[in-house]
Amino acid sequence: MRTFMERFGKLTLQKKNLDPNVALHHLITALRLGPFADSLCKKPTLNLDELRCRAAKFMQLEELREFRNQTQAEETMNKGNDKERSNTQQFKQRESRPPKN
Repeated sequence: MRTFMERFGKLTLQKKNLDPNVALHHLITALRLGPFADSLCKKPTLNLDELRCRAAKFMQLEELREFRNQTQAEETMNKGNDKERSNTQQFKQRESRPPKN
């Protein structure tokens, strides 16, 4: 989404006398379906500044979700490795016991 908004910003600056309503309309129709597009359809923005502010909030939310997902994936991998190590250690301990008579 970040690259999309950056590209949109550059294009709107290149066009002289671009009507903000036209820019908003084209932006909304070009967006992928998702929470941000849904939000804009439910409550349209009044100007481009408000649009940029809302987009920034959604980008922060996406980055936070991505960070959490990465953190959870790393924790899951670490727990899996710890579990494998403890199983291996338990197996080795069982092997090292002398036989009972």
